[in-house]
Amino acid sequence: MPNGKKGPRESARERKDAKSVRISHVEKWENQGRLSIIVGVEQDEKTVLQVLKQAEKLCPLEIVVVVHGSQDRSLEQVLSYSGSALRVFAYPFALGEDVWRAVGAREATGDVWLFLAAEQIVAARELQPFVRSCYRGGDIAVRHADCSPVRVKEEQYPVQLAKQFLNSLLDRCELGGASMNDLPFAITREAASSIGADYFLVPAVAQAIALQKELRVTSIRTRIERPSGKEQRITPERDAQSKLTDLGDHLEAISFLQQPDE
Repeated sequence: MPNGKKGPRESARERKDAKSVRISHVEKWENQGRLSIIVGVEQDEKTVLQVLKQAEKLCPLEIVVVVHGSQDRSLEQVLSYSGSALRVFAYPFALGEDVWRAVGAREATGDVWLFLAAEQIVAARELQPFVRSCYRGGDIAVRHADCSPVRVKEEQYPVQLAKQFLNSLLDRCELGGASMNDLPFAITREAASSIGADYFLVPAVAQAIALQKELRVTSIRTRIERPSGKEQRITPERDAQSKLTDLGDHLEAISFLQQPDE
């Protein structure tokens, strides 16, 4: 297995600055010309406007919103948003957790793509480090994941182990359980082209290809707000299906790596 290139490391001071300092005017100016933010929306009427407001604070080139299978007022909320640079694509049926990303990637025009889930409220200052990493030479910036059994729920631990194992197979143990399956994450257009658009349908496989090609992947620590009542809106069946999909994606990626070279 190749020794994947490590992404640019953030110092402790840079991590502290990212949380305490506003996004600079220089960064906003760069975002205006280079950044596409892609947001997946399903049953997110209570959070989508807050997510869009935080996204707009980055002053991106565009915000590509993919609404799919919504049975609440999510689409209505999105269409009522008066922010600039908003492009909306609506599907009456659910695309699944991964397909909407491929749709957004197909429509994005920026040099850097930042993927967000409308159910997760992340402050703009927490999102900029993902983008900044791509501007400073990184190819992909994924969310840091703690694989400690003390901090990971029992039912999530097999999924985290699969993510960790995938990274270790490609000699990137320092990434821990960081995965392109988890949002937010950022990627350059050039890196996405190198991986291949079709592989975005299974993000774990896309990550395996990225590491195999020795693209520069780094993990970013970030804080996600979970609105009260979110857990109650997710049914046990949907939660279990999400975990199985996540685990299956990573097993597929591991199987992909075991295939002999043609």
